[in-house]
Amino acid sequence: MRVFIQTQGLILSREDSEHIRQRLRQLLGRFGDKAIGATLHLKDINGPRGGEDKDCQLVIELEDTTTVVRDRGHQIRAMVDRALHRASHALSKQVERIRDRPLRAPHLGKGRTPGRNRRMERAFNALSPTPDLT
Repeated sequence: MRVFIQTQGLILSREDSEHIRQRLRQLLGRFGDKAIGATLHLKDINGPRGGEDKDCQLVIELEDTTTVVRDRGHQIRAMVDRALHRASHALSKQVERIRDRPLRAPHLGKGRTPGRNRRMERAFNALSPTPDLT
């Protein structure tokens, strides 16, 4: 599984980077072989002015689904932990929904049954060789 961290306008400390990578791997590990990877985009919106100026976008890809979570704050670790928690909850619900989804038969159209499709029956008869009765 792949883990990418992209930053724009801010510098991550080594401790923050390792903490985030560890938490991402821990989250992806919950989903086993279905986990493809995660990408975390961190951006400083308004530079040195301060305030709630850091934006976080977390994209987590599984085989069956993809989840995107956004958060905004001023402390990187808290913001990322919040986004990871929300992504974990959203992915669990999506995986459960996919698992519980009933399998459906193909739609045949109004009033049709598999044996009543005349056009397909004619095409099949035209392709199949006629038996010799002699």
